[in-house]
Amino acid sequence: MSTTLHTVLNLAVSQGLIDPAALQVWSVEWLLQPPPRPTATKVLPWVEQQGLGSYQPVHLPYPLATHIPALIWGEPATRNLTALATLLAERYPTNHRLVVLTAPEGNTIPLTVAELATAVLPPTEAFGMVVPALSLAEDRRSIDRLRWVIGRLLGPDGCPWDVRQTHQSLRSALLEEVYEALEAIDSGDMRHLCEELGDVLMQVFVHSEMARQAGHFTLEAVVQHVTDKLIFRHPHVFGTTGVTDTGEVLQNWDALKAQELAAKGQVHSSVLDGIPSALPALATAQTLARKAIRAGFTWTTVEQVWAKIVEELAELRETDDSAAQQRELGDLLFALTILAHWLQLDAEAALREANLRFKQRFQQVEQMAARSGRNLRDCTLDELIAWWTAAKMMSNEPTDGTTNSAVS
Repeated sequence: MSTTLHTVLNLAVSQGLIDPAALQVWSVEWLLQPPPRPTATKVLPWVEQQGLGSYQPVHLPYPLATHIPALIWGEPATRNLTALATLLAERYPTNHRLVVLTAPEGNTIPLTVAELATAVLPPTEAFGMVVPALSLAEDRRSIDRLRWVIGRLLGPDGCPWDVRQTHQSLRSALLEEVYEALEAIDSGDMRHLCEELGDVLMQVFVHSEMARQAGHFTLEAVVQHVTDKLIFRHPHVFGTTGVTDTGEVLQNWDALKAQELAAKGQVHSSVLDGIPSALPALATAQTLARKAIRAGFTWTTVEQVWAKIVEELAELRETDDSAAQQRELGDLLFALTILAHWLQLDAEAALREANLRFKQRFQQVEQMAARSGRNLRDCTLDELIAWWTAAKMMSNEPTDGTTNSAVS
């Protein structure tokens, strides 16, 4: 044992600051080793690919076990309090109280994690720092705390409403949380996205805890399944398979997915099998089109796609039978999703954005009509179009110069 560690440990024990029977011990030098930062030779990390800054690796695993008291020790030369405070703040609350111990004097200095970053300690031969354990209730940044909360809600003397739910009764809640996360993505509000992703994660934990209590599977099994699947389907990252572009990545993904199904005794008779029936119609159309195109069922030029859209639109205009109109409208919408694929656009995202634009402009038109003291029904078409054009200009979008594009 290091002489410095021996000194600090004896001082901490003699002053009743720690119990050596339940303790983790770390040297400052070891704790502050930077996580390895691989050099990108083929693919840039996400943040650099997107042009949003430089890549900073995450501490994996996080070295400190927050539920066990810790003794951190070091020599003056290794004592980087700012870096220590930054590391602790990844998991510990900023108001979490610490005790700094000077050696060999044995003086104690109480600090919080936040105060540690700017603390000025007296000269000393060595120092130690006692970091008390966090209870699950206090460990606010821990996945374990969320699991504890869900377990408490679904456990003895839990929430009367929660314990009456089933996987089926919570189906709509899961769907709603996913859509709210999509809305946050569309708005570009990262704080809102953080909150909504938490709600989605909560649903995962609730369903997993229900399954654990019923003896079906555990959260660990969920994590293992998705982790194993990601590693298996990315042999170009975790293995030795080489790829030249994203097209090969997708081809490999489909082939590996087919291998997984075969191992389970599930063989799809069609490349279009395996699409969830609960997907919205537009998302289903996109998935069908993408799978068919990847299987080779596609046109050779985008002009042929445009021609198909013109054909479907003409067929819709030529029919006056309601059932036929619905059929032709569906064909037209499906053809548009194929065009979106050719243009490398997300039809679902495009329609969501169009819905949002329409809602914003329509509400602005309502406000303009209200300022004129009238209801929309009392306004002329020319007035409505003028207000709509003004709403488009207020959103800094170009107008189309026409007089009959009230919803474009």
